[in-house]
Amino acid sequence: MKNAFKLGALLLAVCAPTGAAETPVSLSSLFANHELKRRIVKPPLGLLRHEYIVPDGPYFQLFDWDMYFMGAALSYDKVSKPIIGSIEDFLSFVDEFANWTGYTPREIAPDALWALPEMCKPFLAQAAARASLTAGDFTWLLGSDAPPSNDANYTKLQHYERPDAPPRISYYRKLKDTLTFWESNRRAPDGLFVWYNGVESGTDNSPAVSDAPSQTTEGVDLQCYIYREYLALAFLARRLDNKEDAELYEKKALALKGLIEKLMWSEKDGTYWNIDSRTGTHLKIKAWTNFVPLWAQVATPAQAKRLIGEHLLNAAEFWSANGVRTLSKDEPLYDPHAGYWRGPVWVLSNYLMMHGLLNYGYKPEAAELATKTERLLIEDFRKSGGMNENYDPETGAPDANGHFVSWNLLAEHMKEEAGSAPDPTAIPPL
Repeated sequence: MKNAFKLGALLLAVCAPTGAAETPVSLSSLFANHELKRRIVKPPLGLLRHEYIVPDGPYFQLFDWDMYFMGAALSYDKVSKPIIGSIEDFLSFVDEFANWTGYTPREIAPDALWALPEMCKPFLAQAAARASLTAGDFTWLLGSDAPPSNDANYTKLQHYERPDAPPRISYYRKLKDTLTFWESNRRAPDGLFVWYNGVESGTDNSPAVSDAPSQTTEGVDLQCYIYREYLALAFLARRLDNKEDAELYEKKALALKGLIEKLMWSEKDGTYWNIDSRTGTHLKIKAWTNFVPLWAQVATPAQAKRLIGEHLLNAAEFWSANGVRTLSKDEPLYDPHAGYWRGPVWVLSNYLMMHGLLNYGYKPEAAELATKTERLLIEDFRKSGGMNENYDPETGAPDANGHFVSWNLLAEHMKEEAGSAPDPTAIPPL
């Protein structure tokens, strides 16, 4: 635990004084000087029985994709134990308290499950792959947890629901069941998957995802996340010598990739669109999530050329002085000042789009985006002593939640990754 808390101290603690713009300064030195990684690893507490990772700031609960992207960033520091613990904390609730096979909430606090009935976003297998690679060990996936409850009624319920099952289910099996949940409960008639609502998607107030009614938006981003989750499970299966599962999930990934191209790509508009599952029609709202196929490498080279040239690098739409707008500038609901996911720049979307550009050969543009992101955060450090959740794309001014430490840890090595360093979110070849 002490080592986890002192991660920042492993880096150089050199911070340029305010106003000394001519003095070179790195994000690594700022992260260390401000001890940003000191409070993000938490000890077991209450429902969270394993050491876990949490965004620093006003947060105390375990979040789904925050955990994954923080784990990717911390792989540089060789940190894996609290990432594995976080995955185990999520999986401890899978197949335990609900009749929905594979369900687990997207947030868990020490004292309660949060955000019900929203599902944990499909990043657990990707997180398991990343943490296992960092740890150099995949065998933990074959282990299992003690029951999350000692209540006698719970024991009886388990016996009633699974009288012939083994007493505990392995983490690996539970990972597979989380995808069974999506396949059984969130699949539209066309074969694509639906978000429950905007908050479940993580892009809370994005106009591209419907809240009322819920479970009607087939998100471009969701399909890509599940596609990558299939690939991550295939990778894990091969590492665990399970050839049958590996082939199964490879086939599932390939089939989903085909559906994304067939149903979500618009040749007329040169972009992917979300779909309204009730009508099968495209939801023509220009949000950053339409570009996630670049990160997932789902787009063909021809599609990527149009997507990047006509939209991503278009200053009238997404490309700004401080990074990628999360909603196109020409959308009616674009709000650069306090829009949350309706325009402001986030480090996460900048990071994913940087790798999307790299995946299709746009190295100068990727380097430019990395430089913009680093400059944005260094300026924030000089003014506020920390980082914020998102920023005004035009001015760079903070828009929400100061001293926020989560996936913005990814920015520490963006410039290296834009050069030649490997992508820590990449799923190794199968």
